[in-house]
Amino acid sequence: MKLKEEEKENEKEIRRLQGHLHPLNDTGRLHNPQHLSSPAPHRPSPCRSDRGRVAGARWVLSLHRLWVCCLWVLIATPANTCADFNGCDFFGSGLKQDGRGIQPVYLSCSSGRVEWQYPRAGLRVILSSPTKGKDFRACIKGAEKFEGARVYLEGHRSLLPLFAADDGRPRDLVRCFTSYKGEAALYVEAEQGADGLKKQVAGFEYDLRAIKEGAIYDPMEECRPCSEEELLHLYCSGDFVARGSILAVTDKPHLDLTSLTVRASKIFQQTYPVFGHGHAHPHRTSTERGTQKNAEDEEEENDISFSSLVEEGSYVGKVIMPMQCGARWGDGEFLVMGVMRLGQPLMRCAPRYEEWLALTRRAQSQAQCILES
Repeated sequence: MKLKEEEKENEKEIRRLQGHLHPLNDTGRLHNPQHLSSPAPHRPSPCRSDRGRVAGARWVLSLHRLWVCCLWVLIATPANTCADFNGCDFFGSGLKQDGRGIQPVYLSCSSGRVEWQYPRAGLRVILSSPTKGKDFRACIKGAEKFEGARVYLEGHRSLLPLFAADDGRPRDLVRCFTSYKGEAALYVEAEQGADGLKKQVAGFEYDLRAIKEGAIYDPMEECRPCSEEELLHLYCSGDFVARGSILAVTDKPHLDLTSLTVRASKIFQQTYPVFGHGHAHPHRTSTERGTQKNAEDEEEENDISFSSLVEEGSYVGKVIMPMQCGARWGDGEFLVMGVMRLGQPLMRCAPRYEEWLALTRRAQSQAQCILES
């Protein structure tokens, strides 16, 4: 009897212990039995997990809706807005236009380029200063092979002819105008009856120069001598800086500019090959392409005669100035400084070298760069 009672007691104890064991988890392993005396481990709430799944689904749905909206915008937007422009340059094709609409182009840089292939219908190019609302003097220069369109300046009540391949003026002639209330609009009209199979490109460069507030554009502003501050700034930031002497000065009335041939004994800076070795043909700027034959022949003869004057190891190049400045030959050495404007090396300052040396001694600590001599 005692044995049977002991067996029954043992069975009860075994069943009691089995009741305290934790069931198997998903991996087939027993959970830590310490949970009997410690708080249950943290598990993600089923409700929270569901909310995450719902949020993820909503996010995917939002992306899908956004993609559908973008696709709808692309389909609904007229084809004539398809072009590549970055605020400074515009490259587009008339083949993407419907043949009737005028495509607006907004450019807000101090310089850039417009290139319109297969011109159709028209472009309205709005130029504005990087400084909003500030007036400027703008100049454009047509590409060497400009064709298929005509460029007009929007006036107060009419369109003013500005550039065309057959307007009877040299293509290299720079055309300039002044903005109104910080903007200027150009209308580029495709020529009628253009051959759809022939690739035509209407391209031009533009350059904007700010006008002082309340001032009126003065064409002689570019001719005045540079101040000391301007000399220091241009030396550090100009596109070309060279020490040299003037070999020749040639007026070009058909281009409204003066070309100066410079022999440089030292080049401090040039971002474009304005000056080359003396034995080589001097740099021919874009202003001289497409000019009259007699002008080219005259310069060829000058180039040959100048080669005998160029010392070995020196450089020679050509820079330009506005013709109204009345540049003339002078002896001695100068510090020739300038910028590239519309693909042409425009001389902005040319102090005598002795004056520059005196300035470097006085203003070495004020300059933004090291002043060499």
